[in-house]
Amino acid sequence: MQELSNTAWACSTLSGDHWPLLDSIAAAARRILQTELLCAVRKSKGDMHDNLEAALLFEVNTGQLAWSYTFLSQARRPFLRDVRAAQLEMGRAFDRNHAAWNAHPGVRHALSIIQPHGIDLPSIPQYVRGMCLVMKPPGWEVDTEGDSGIRHLSGFIQVALPPDRRAVAFRPDFSFGFIHRLDTPSSGLILTATSFEGYCCLEWQMYTYTIDREYFVWGQGVAKVPERNVAERILDVATAIVSPNGRPAQSRIRFLANAGISPRPGAANAYCATAIRIFTGRRHQIRVHMRYCQCASVADHRYGPGPRVFLGPDLCIL
Repeated sequence: MQELSNTAWACSTLSGDHWPLLDSIAAAARRILQTELLCAVRKSKGDMHDNLEAALLFEVNTGQLAWSYTFLSQARRPFLRDVRAAQLEMGRAFDRNHAAWNAHPGVRHALSIIQPHGIDLPSIPQYVRGMCLVMKPPGWEVDTEGDSGIRHLSGFIQVALPPDRRAVAFRPDFSFGFIHRLDTPSSGLILTATSFEGYCCLEWQMYTYTIDREYFVWGQGVAKVPERNVAERILDVATAIVSPNGRPAQSRIRFLANAGISPRPGAANAYCATAIRIFTGRRHQIRVHMRYCQCASVADHRYGPGPRVFLGPDLCIL
């Protein structure tokens, strides 16, 4: 399955006619799916070295396979229904077996629920089966990768979730249940799994673009068109850039209004309010595509003009 998913991924990221190969990949995946699922379910007990990692890899590979066909506008392939069922079965197997797993060595200590000085505390506005919404205020890191020393959202949910919904929150190998990220200075809702089945369900929805992600951003300069669909590849280097050698990235940017201290279009202190819906989720995608459209996000030290903010009574909507 890993070899098939890697090949399908390569087809989706390269230009050219790959339909005969994709047909063959789909047929081969359907033949081996149940056998590999049963093997992964057995390994989900984690009773031998690397077994749990192998089981999780099956879930990742099937998700990557689904992403490839969805990205190529082939989400209606019949075999993807079987792939989705396999992913959810893996989640249920993880839920059955996680109590026997060894604690993950990479888990960070839970935080106190006492509100830190000068920083708002996150909240959980809604629960649904196997998942919840976490409202992340500025100043908190969605810590799916590494430890930057900033207050980490995983520490909050490890304390705030009810005891019977905390298992995923202590697993860095499952991203603590987080399905997506927001930069530390940003605020917004974070979809979070509270069970392993919920995690696999949310992962599937992310892989197949059935979750819409829309963000509100202030941009530098005056918008020249009402809307732009940006399909520029992004190369993930120290500072991500638009490059033909990068990975596919798609964003839809809607310009809602122009604003600024000066009412003159084109003035240096003019800004635009934008709503951005991302189709892919590359590193710093919004900031890179905003800069590409010549309306870099304000107060962005890396991709924008600098830390200028335009709050005050002179603000006017043009």
